[in-house]
Amino acid sequence: MTNKCYNPDCNDENCFNPEHYNYICFNPNCSDIKCLNQDHYDKNLLRKFQEENDLSVYDHREEIDYSKDVDIKICGSPDCADDHDYDHNHEHHQEHEHEHHQEHEHEHHQEHEHEHHQEHEHEHHQEHEHEHHQEHEHEHHQEHEHEHHDESCGCDDDDCHEHDHDDVNISICGCPDCADDDEGDEEEELIAEGKPLLSNRPIQIMVSSGILFIMGHILEYLSFNPTTVNIIFMLAAIIAGHEIAILAYKSIIKRHTIGPALLMVIASIASFIIGHPEEGAAVAFLYYIAEFLEDYAEHRAKHSIKSLVEIAPETARVKVGDDEEVRKIDDVKIGEIVVVRPGDKIPLDGNVKSGVSTVNQASITGESIPVRKALGDEVFSGTVNEDGYLEIVVTKKANDTVISKIVTLVKMSQLHRSKTETLVERIAKYYTPIMIVIASCVAVIPPFLFGQDLLSWVYKALSIMVISCPCAFLISTPIGMVSSITSATRKGVLIKGSSYVEEMRKIKAVIFDKTGTLTEGKLELSDVNILNENYSEEEVIKIANSLENNSSHPIAMAITRYASLNDIGFGEVEDFKNVPGKGIIATVDGKQYYAANEPLIEGSEFNISREEINNYSAEGKTLIFIGDEDSVIASLTVVDKIRDNAQEVVADLKKQGVKTIMLTGDNKIAANKVAQEIGLDYVYSNLLPEDKLNILDTIRNKFGDVAMVGDGINDAPALARANIGIAMGAAGSDVAIETADIALMQDDISKLPYLFSLSQKTMNIIKENISISLFIKLFFVILAVLGLITLMMAVGIGDLGLTLVVILNSFRIAMVKDPLF
Repeated sequence: MTNKCYNPDCNDENCFNPEHYNYICFNPNCSDIKCLNQDHYDKNLLRKFQEENDLSVYDHREEIDYSKDVDIKICGSPDCADDHDYDHNHEHHQEHEHEHHQEHEHEHHQEHEHEHHQEHEHEHHQEHEHEHHQEHEHEHHQEHEHEHHDESCGCDDDDCHEHDHDDVNISICGCPDCADDDEGDEEEELIAEGKPLLSNRPIQIMVSSGILFIMGHILEYLSFNPTTVNIIFMLAAIIAGHEIAILAYKSIIKRHTIGPALLMVIASIASFIIGHPEEGAAVAFLYYIAEFLEDYAEHRAKHSIKSLVEIAPETARVKVGDDEEVRKIDDVKIGEIVVVRPGDKIPLDGNVKSGVSTVNQASITGESIPVRKALGDEVFSGTVNEDGYLEIVVTKKANDTVISKIVTLVKMSQLHRSKTETLVERIAKYYTPIMIVIASCVAVIPPFLFGQDLLSWVYKALSIMVISCPCAFLISTPIGMVSSITSATRKGVLIKGSSYVEEMRKIKAVIFDKTGTLTEGKLELSDVNILNENYSEEEVIKIANSLENNSSHPIAMAITRYASLNDIGFGEVEDFKNVPGKGIIATVDGKQYYAANEPLIEGSEFNISREEINNYSAEGKTLIFIGDEDSVIASLTVVDKIRDNAQEVVADLKKQGVKTIMLTGDNKIAANKVAQEIGLDYVYSNLLPEDKLNILDTIRNKFGDVAMVGDGINDAPALARANIGIAMGAAGSDVAIETADIALMQDDISKLPYLFSLSQKTMNIIKENISISLFIKLFFVILAVLGLITLMMAVGIGDLGLTLVVILNSFRIAMVKDPLF
């Protein structure tokens, strides 16, 4: 087998000079970046490595069922409830667990069979009888849907977007109290829009409790009756603490865990018992405020995702004959025509049937510059038609649109949790019990072993107990990740998990496919050189068009497009054979021909000089030879334009210390020209499709974690093999969205530097949050033992203040800017 090197000036077909390969050998087991072993420069080593090793550990592709909605639970703590039953109050039997997702699908155990009849009734075994609340009856239809009588959506369509995406259940904190808190009979809006601030229950509780708390201090200062003062402080504690007490009860009785709420209840009651009523009231009041801030952070995270849903309109104008009919988008069928007037949002994905306009696609691609749309162009739901009248043929149902899939994937991103989140939750699981043991030791050991004052040490222990609340520590990571993912989505970057946000900063090398990634991928036929006078140019194009007509390769598309523009048809094709990495051979109109980069017919003369090939390659052109059974009859050259921002993107990545590598099947001279013009570190040329996949392993072994950037279609296996697969132009490709870990909705690579900046900033802020939380709590524990802080200071600074700092610091992630713009 020939082993072509990457030096454009080397003519040795069996070159093994390490310098001609940038010293990056083909042995995946070799970790030397500058390898001098010539035996390692054999591509067969890659194939052998793949045959002998299980590389499925790197394959992270997954099948995505968009018909299912996702119940977002940001926290992965084992204490956290998995059954967030909001909007429905179900009674569960031990033998029959009824799990509800947002589209209300049922997962039934083996002992429970559903028998669906035409009337769609449920016949249940006696031991699995459902007990439903009066206001929530289940009527099951063909698609196993729910018809809800007391909810805002009255439709009977299981594809309804209200069912799909409106109910976004997000739990930032992983403590058991928050898990219990999510199980309300009906989700109540935290701060109702359009209502006076004081009409909201949480505000009323904080204001009334705060007034009583302040009044108690004033009366105490004025030396009022201590009993009256104590009663006022007690009322303040009850008003703010009754919900906290309920959470504590659920935590200890239902989940058998010790949550922060229980600690606060103990600290508050004990403060009254030992003669510090003002401290007991302060604990309840300030902790309630801290919980409110945490709930508000969850509300913002929930709203950021729900706002994506609201991008798409709920109705569409459907053309029926000469009239128009307004329907819900779920009732519009594929193939129907919808009318979109200037200023309207496009209701569903489709293709323009008539009209010309500019469309703002910022909601999908993050690019605010309007794009011209005309006959046959693809348009997306939720984008804005700016200035023209459009008639659009619907190509996708409401729950299959790009924006619908984006929403689903953003919510599913919470399932791919980062290592940092997992570690924080694992620590938090043991953190609270350990702090309780420490507090107990502080309360008991000094008084009973050393004769110290009991009340004084109990007070210090209560301070430690209050400080031990882990909420600020727990929310430090997930709130940062949610902010990062939703912020990226608005910029046209779809990140499918917080694990990829964390992993992105660890990437040491970015691998680019050339065609369609670093170049625009729109090849054009530039030259037709006739080498056999028996053939005319039109005949050569007809033969080439016949050979390439059934191929989706960019070169084939350039040839067929040229033939179509010049009204050149194609002949009858038989015995078609595709030779990977080389070309095509077939019989056209009874005679055998090939289109390839080398002769594919045995005995066919190939009288093309290397100098001629090099001349075209040096111009960055790709050469294709058309030959028959006797000789080469013509050569065609195609050229692809390098993306305008490719050089700038590569330069920015190199500034961040990331190695840049290009993979291509082109010859080494053409590949080297592109690599030099862009400024890439390394280039691999003359690669067969399987070589691109295999070479990932040797690059990863030499540099570390790698990201692969491609179109998500031809590069799907390589994207799955890389540590992070990044697909471009995902707005127009379902395959790209599903294959990649990160999808760039727009068809350009300018968002790559932003991705690295976002990852770096996110992880830095998360580290700051964790470090601040741990340092402040440890510092306050020391102060508590020394008796230098009060309970009020412990909860006011160690919990409320710390929670506020973590939340505000995390909001900075949304301010990360694109380095290129």
